[in-house]
Amino acid sequence: MMHALKKVILNHAYFSTYLLVYGLIQIGLIHESGRTYALPLFFLFFVPFVCLYVISFRQFKNIALPTLPQKNLSPYLLIFSGLTIVLHLYFLKQIPFVEAWQSMRLSEANQLRKAIGANSPRWMTYMSTWTIRCMLPFSLVYFAHQKAYKKVIVIGIVAAFYALCLLQKSLILWIGFPLLIYSLLQRRVGAAALSFGAMCLVFGLSLVANNPQLHGGINDLNTDKPAKSTSHQVSEGLAQRIAIIPGKMVSEWFKHVPKDKPYLWGTDMNLYCKISQQKQHDYALELYPVFYPEYAKKGIQGSVNVAHFMRGYANFGYLGLFISAAFLALFLVFINKVQVVSDAKMAFSLQLFPIFLLSSGSLLTLLMSGGWSLIVLLLVLNKPTEIVHE
Repeated sequence: MMHALKKVILNHAYFSTYLLVYGLIQIGLIHESGRTYALPLFFLFFVPFVCLYVISFRQFKNIALPTLPQKNLSPYLLIFSGLTIVLHLYFLKQIPFVEAWQSMRLSEANQLRKAIGANSPRWMTYMSTWTIRCMLPFSLVYFAHQKAYKKVIVIGIVAAFYALCLLQKSLILWIGFPLLIYSLLQRRVGAAALSFGAMCLVFGLSLVANNPQLHGGINDLNTDKPAKSTSHQVSEGLAQRIAIIPGKMVSEWFKHVPKDKPYLWGTDMNLYCKISQQKQHDYALELYPVFYPEYAKKGIQGSVNVAHFMRGYANFGYLGLFISAAFLALFLVFINKVQVVSDAKMAFSLQLFPIFLLSSGSLLTLLMSGGWSLIVLLLVLNKPTEIVHE
């Protein structure tokens, strides 16, 4: 029985991983609103998703993706990444990490973090996103596979510095998590420990810089909370972020759409809005003052990101949940096929973190502006064939 279960998990690694993601969402969802939204979500999204995945997998089982000519794209990835880092720091004209560390109020640190995107051209933002979410993690895993460890160390140091500069805690996870998973799959315990330690260091420094109350400043956004130790705040925040917040956000979106915000009917998509000449909406931003009116009154702007299937719901109601289920099922079958024509361990390592992020982000956004589609393309085009010892 256990052998059969292990075989199923290995043959359907992405599907199995998503089941874990869905389960974690349920913890916060049920904690926040009981079965009020959990049951409709189960029957209108989860059940169709599982059924459609099984049907699609069997339907396309004997259909293989075409094998494309293999190319060594790693030098171009490094050139693109290096150029992006230099240009981005030039446009910022400062190191946000240093500025945030010197801030003594949480509101100031928040504004510094948001100014990073505002002070850069849109094309620069896209280049930075693709570098962090695709080029750098792919390069690290690729050279780890090639056993070019000196290159891994140099790229890792540069990537950690860049992630730290930009103040976003998730950036080091985008960069380092694939290398950590790949090292574990290769049973390189030392490399995995080093990757994990480096990620913890950068994550911790970024966390402290983002929260002045952790280094002598104050939390001027919520002064009613009693003071807690730094370790208590960090551990409590991580537990909430992983187990509670994703499901809580799903509950809040269900509560306020369409009660306070109408269904979008496609008006969150830029191309459709241009064709139909309608105003584009981003409910991740527009719902923030609805969820957190006390922060909005203080002039604080933020976003309330939510699990991928809620974008379908926000557009088309309960029908949107079924559409999201179908889209995800087909996509997971597709990347299962990609794994066959690329290196399986590399493919899984590089796509595991984006699957986790489906708990708080749109699949379309992760694919397009988030760089996931580029990862898939690189896996198909840049399959490693020769091992270079260094």
